[in-house]
Amino acid sequence: MTDEPSGVDARMIAYYGEGEERDRLLQSGSGRLEYLRTRELLARYLPAAPATLLDVGGGAGVYALPLAEEGYSVHLIDPVPLHVEQACVASADRPGASLADARVGDARRLPFGDQSVDAVLLLGPLYHLTTRDDRVLALQEA
Repeated sequence: MTDEPSGVDARMIAYYGEGEERDRLLQSGSGRLEYLRTRELLARYLPAAPATLLDVGGGAGVYALPLAEEGYSVHLIDPVPLHVEQACVASADRPGASLADARVGDARRLPFGDQSVDAVLLLGPLYHLTTRDDRVLALQEA
């Protein structure tokens, strides 16, 4: 794990560094509905396990960990060091949910070669990247 990537909005890092995001999708209400619907769509459209997935902006691993339990090899990248730390701790605490890798990184500069994974999850970065050019770059990287 390294420090935050350069060029990432420091306000976003500070906000998420407060640690409130980890459980947001697993609680009741709209966050829980978002989580359940996203899991439904992932089950429908992801290739069958054992496939290799890249979860870009994967936070504390809310999607990556269950996918790892289902037999996927999951690499998680997030710009927030706390999120990567939380994902690593949760992975170590959940037998059968070991992440292949978790590291601090930027959706606009992924450390993976073309065609090196079977699918890419890009759930958070598209609303955190506020310029069209940055969103296009993240999509091209994915």
